[in-house]
Amino acid sequence: MNLSQLNHRWEKYKRKHGLVSQALLEEVRFDAPAGVEASFDLLEMLEGRYILHLSRPFPILRGDYTSFILDHEFTHFADFLTYPYPKPTLGDLKERDLREANINTASDKNIFGTYGEINLPEKPDIANPFEGDIGKKLFDYMNTYSEFHACQVALSGILPDMTRQQPFDVEKNIVPAPYRDVSVKNMLANCLRRAHAGYKEFRVMMLPQVFVVYFRQMMYLMGYLSHFGNDRAMLESTFDILEIGEQKENYYTLYEALKAKDYGRILEYTNRIYSESYLVFVKTFIKAHYNPNLYTEDELNQITPDNYDEFVETLANREGGRIWSGRVSPVFGVNNVNRAYDGVDPETVRRIVGKKYSMT
Repeated sequence: MNLSQLNHRWEKYKRKHGLVSQALLEEVRFDAPAGVEASFDLLEMLEGRYILHLSRPFPILRGDYTSFILDHEFTHFADFLTYPYPKPTLGDLKERDLREANINTASDKNIFGTYGEINLPEKPDIANPFEGDIGKKLFDYMNTYSEFHACQVALSGILPDMTRQQPFDVEKNIVPAPYRDVSVKNMLANCLRRAHAGYKEFRVMMLPQVFVVYFRQMMYLMGYLSHFGNDRAMLESTFDILEIGEQKENYYTLYEALKAKDYGRILEYTNRIYSESYLVFVKTFIKAHYNPNLYTEDELNQITPDNYDEFVETLANREGGRIWSGRVSPVFGVNNVNRAYDGVDPETVRRIVGKKYSMT
């Protein structure tokens, strides 16, 4: 598949979705990261360089599947072009190598790279190139709304007769996969499995970039489920499986905002979910791994998403404390990490927990 053919498909996509833009792909490269079929690079796009990165096997994949992937990626491209807020300039961003150091974890590539996605950095923080309000908005928009929207569009492209009003058999209706068709039920089950694995990984590792990987899978699921008339019940079952607990209402509110394209609410609840989810596990980690004599219950209750970094540094400086930062993996035994990963291959676990740990 060459550049001319891809731009022809892009022009058809624009006409179908009523997108008015002169933007064209300027290059196609067969260099997508392992486990990713297709992606755009967000910094390249901010530079005005619209380059589609495809996997090397992409040209030999089944036609229906490549169309499914391209609909997904073209939606990301369209969402970037129609972003409703001011975009950050290159002057707003830090050096590219900082971003490269922070994007995908090994687990992202091995577990979650089924359909491919824009390569994005982890949740913004002081060492991230998307630090600041203007950059964080773009990141949250692309990682939340655009992932939801891309899955909506891709599924409607291959199942055009699917409506929320008609009965729909998830076992008889099929969607394309790289080398064979699979049922819609199977596709949804795989998405749920990846989200479940990601959430379990986050509950062990408690790293912001791991949460980003899990959260992207949730946007995939929400995008697909938005086509169903019983989507609320399906989401309820999903949240029960993931054991999201008190965060349910935030997710429901975000879901309704996504369907309504209420960008302000989308960004508000994305930020709320990120912050509150991470805070719960910071407190859990402190209770499990710090001497309770180092802190009072009142101090623990006063931890917020804005001050937990300072609090754990304070604990580390107290006698008998231990050094830990949210940007570094907590010291867990290998068996705990294995439970989070379930069937993930041992070499992946070694890469994430460090070579000094032996497998048991």
